[in-house]
Amino acid sequence: MVDRKRDGKPPDGKRVRRGALSMMTRAGLAATGGGPSTNQEPEGGQGGQALAAAVGQEIRSLRLSLSMAANQLAEAARLSNGMLSKIERGSATPSFTTLVSIAAALKVPVARLFASYNQQADYSLVRAGQGIAVQRRGQRAGLSYELLGHLLSGEKYIEPYLVTLTSEAADHPGFQHTGIEFMHMLEGAMVYRYADASMELRPGDTLVFDANFVHGHERLLTPTVRFLSVVFNLRT
Repeated sequence: MVDRKRDGKPPDGKRVRRGALSMMTRAGLAATGGGPSTNQEPEGGQGGQALAAAVGQEIRSLRLSLSMAANQLAEAARLSNGMLSKIERGSATPSFTTLVSIAAALKVPVARLFASYNQQADYSLVRAGQGIAVQRRGQRAGLSYELLGHLLSGEKYIEPYLVTLTSEAADHPGFQHTGIEFMHMLEGAMVYRYADASMELRPGDTLVFDANFVHGHERLLTPTVRFLSVVFNLRT
């Protein structure tokens, strides 16, 4: 059984809520050093306030990641120190022109400033012994896969498996698929082949490789082998 929840906001999301740019543009007054500032509630009520707060937090986070002082960013974006402070706190709503200036000073696309707005962090929790038995392409007798979880959304996904090989498993160094694979040996020993390399793997050993090249076990050295396999890939 897989427990799924969505909660919180990741610090570095990539999706932008549709309409976020237009909402900010409609709501904003000119946030420049010489122009009028505003502390009024942005258009859209609480949604507008949440957007302003998220954008402000993202600007501050990006600025700190560059070890840039607030006055340095303000000068580069042609803002007063006070206005930048209000924007970072979410108490002032910048115009789109101001956002362009801030993004240029931070050397990021404008959309990056909206990255954390309305994002949801996905996770799946699989309790001990409750992984899902799955059949994978090329699977043979003596080879079993137990899916330990998966992400629910996003551009990237991972497939974590608990893989078990028994003496019934035929030698099969012929797997090939997209993605990057991480293997960590838990039990037993085997000879494993990756491309032209052949290696002996024992508990505690870790192997990371480009799964586009041929790989697989050549020979079991113990009756049972168990290892963790995690495949990282992009959604297509």
